[in-house]
Formats: sequence, structure tokens, C-alpha cells
Amino acid sequence: MKAKDISNLYWFCQSVECGGFTAASLQTKVSAPTLSRAVSQLEEVLGDKLLHRNAKKFQLTTDGEECYQRFASIFHQIDDQWTQLSNSQTTLTGDIHVSCSEAFADYYLQPLSIEFMNTHPNVSIHIHFSSDTERFFDDQIDLAVVTTPAQTPSLVQRRLFESPLSFAAAPSYLEKHGKPTQVEELLKHHLLASRSIPYLELKQKGQAFKVPVNPKYSINSLRLTIQAAKAGLGICIIPSVDLKIFEQNGELEEVLQDVECPSGNVDIVWSDRKLISARVVAFRDMMFERMNNPIEFLSSLLG
Repeated sequence: MKAKDISNLYWFCQSVECGGFTAASLQTKVSAPTLSRAVSQLEEVLGDKLLHRNAKKFQLTTDGEECYQRFASIFHQIDDQWTQLSNSQTTLTGDIHVSCSEAFADYYLQPLSIEFMNTHPNVSIHIHFSSDTERFFDDQIDLAVVTTPAQTPSLVQRRLFESPLSFAAAPSYLEKHGKPTQVEELLKHHLLASRSIPYLELKQKGQAFKVPVNPKYSINSLRLTIQAAKAGLGICIIPSVDLKIFEQNGELEEVLQDVECPSGNVDIVWSDRKLISARVVAFRDMMFERMNNPIEFLSSLLG
């Protein structure tokens, strides 16, 4: 086997993992035409067609899938060994691309990113606003923070934290508008919520309710929603771990304590088909460590 064949096999596997020549060219820093020629040369050597070139999407033939399955694991093993070697280095360098909702970045991710970059000054972090993994490979994302399951089989998804949601309002608001005790009373109060939520599915004393959401004030930022609630504008729906901090400070008070709200689940997603650099692993592990105790983490942020 010639060195050129090994190189072409590698470019083929990279193109498969990135979902196309254009995305692979961004990842590998090799032009898309060069990658395409490498695959053509590989097809000529093997005598098999590996790709459906007329398809709108990058699609493997049966022979292409077999070739990928045979050789990708070998390159993964090499990548793993290289990663272990990289992890032995004391200095982390390079870029980290993270996708998440604007609310998560605003309230959680930014302070973590700043701390990480202060600790590792040769690392740059780039945050992309997205609530799913639809453009994970196109945007060359290293880590995605999501609240819904990833649909791509090659993506690994692991729970970052889970928190029940609670209703809360400022003492000043409750003094002026009264404290609701029944779910139906929410319809008479000022709600602070995102317009992306059409209704709330709640339970009280075993009875299910479906409450339409017509917010008095809506903004896609957890931090700003909480600020509005603290200012006495209305009743907000926030993670229970956040509420505990503001209750201790006397800024917010829980309402409808006996009402069951849905839980808020947040996961981290990364690719199991690409090399995960030492800097990405370090940042991912830092996120897991801090969010293992969200109350303590939020307390440090809120002073």
C-alpha cells in the first residue's frame, strides 16, 4: 500500500465525517477540489464507486460505507493516540466553537468562557447562537448545548444538568397583585415568558392544566427575564436552582409551590467521528464540573 493511498483514505474518511467536501475543506485546511480528486483516485485504485456524485447531498454507496467502516476506526485510533499526546502538553492553544441558545450563553456560558480564557490565554472561544445541532458540521462546532435530543447518529449527547422549573415573583408584585394559589389564576396575572412557548402544561393536585401563554413581557434571555421579575413586572418561570439564590436574597418569592412544572434538561453534544482536541476536552470537562453543583455555581456568579 502506497503512502498516497493512505493519504487518500484519510481525506475520504474526513469528507465522510464532515458530511461533504466543502465542510471537510474547512476542517482539514485542504481545498474541496483536492479532496474530491483524492476520493476519485481512491475509487480508481479500489475499482469501486464510493460516492453518489449526482445526489444533492453527500451520500455514500454501499462500497463507500464498507470502506469507511473498515478504515475510519484505524484513523480514530491514531487520533486518540495523538489526543493523548496533546493532552500531555501543558499549554492549550487554538479555537473552540460552541453553539447554544442566547439565553444559556448570557446566563451561564459567558462567565465560564471568560474564566477558561483567563486560565488559558492562548485559547479563543467562539459562541454561535443555535438551539439545535442542525448546523453542527456545517459550522464546524466542537460542542453544542441543547435542550432537545440530537438527531444525527454520529453525535454523542450527555446530560449537563437537569432542573425543575418554578414560578416566581418579586414581593412588590405580589403585594400589589396578590399571590395566586390556583393555576387558573395565572390567566389574570402578568406573565414573563418567551413567545416561543405557546402554552404551559401543568399539574396541580393530580389535575392536568394547559395554560395559554400571553406574556406581559417577553425576551429570550433568562437573565433579563429575572431582572424584570425582580423589578416587580410580573411572574416568571425559571429553573428552581436559580430561584433558591434569589429567595435567599429576598428578591423573589416562589408562587404556586404545589404546581408541577416540566423539568428543564440541558445536554452537551459533541461528535464521536472527529478528533476532540485537548482544549475542547478541558473546556467540556470544566462545564461538567461546574454544573455538577448548579446552586454553588450560580451563587458564585451572582455574588
